[in-house]
Formats: sequence, structure tokens, C-alpha cells
Amino acid sequence: MIQVWKLTKRHVDQNDKLPYAYKQIVTFSTCIGHGVGTIDFNEKIAEFSDEQWDKILENSGEYAKFKLGNISRYFEVEILPDHAKKLLLELQDSKFKEILESLQEGYIVLKKGLK
Repeated sequence: MIQVWKLTKRHVDQNDKLPYAYKQIVTFSTCIGHGVGTIDFNEKIAEFSDEQWDKILENSGEYAKFKLGNISRYFEVEILPDHAKKLLLELQDSKFKEILESLQEGYIVLKKGLK
């Protein structure tokens, strides 16, 4: 079973007691993606059976087979908007392709379950 999780919102801690210089560090850290003062909220937006996922891979180009096929090796794959643009060129129409088309910012995480 492949689960698709998407970043739905990000909370940034607004600590008014921090000196200005420290607030700038928190802001910078958030911008470069480190978790200082942030909490990411991910939501499961889809699930695919192993058979469905294999069909998606089998009808895909080389980059998609490599990127998406790594789920069997690492059990988790992160997809950023730049990855999605490359993947969209190599995927046939499917529910997963629709999900990638909607990724303008943030990220999607694929997780392989043991079901």
C-alpha cells in the first residue's frame, strides 16, 4: 500500500519574547526548510494498492520509474514541485498525476505501508 501525504499548512512559532536577532534566525531557518520554530501539518490525501502503483510505474518514463520506484527501497519518497514538473512529463493520466498537477508549493511524501 502506498500512502500519499501532502503538506497542508505550516505553523511558525511567534514568540514575542525573543530578541529581534533571534526572530531573524527563526525566520531564516524556516525559509531554508529547517524545523526551528515550525510545525508541518501533513494530511493523507490518497492511497494506492501495490498493484495500482506497479501499473503507474510500468507506464512511466525512466525518471519516474527511478524516483517513484525508490519507495520500495527506502519506504518513503519526498516530492518537491521541481520533481513534480519532471514527473508530469513522464506519467500517463491517473489520480496520482492529478495530485502532482496540484503541487505548486510545499511537498508530497509517499510512504509504503506494510498492508
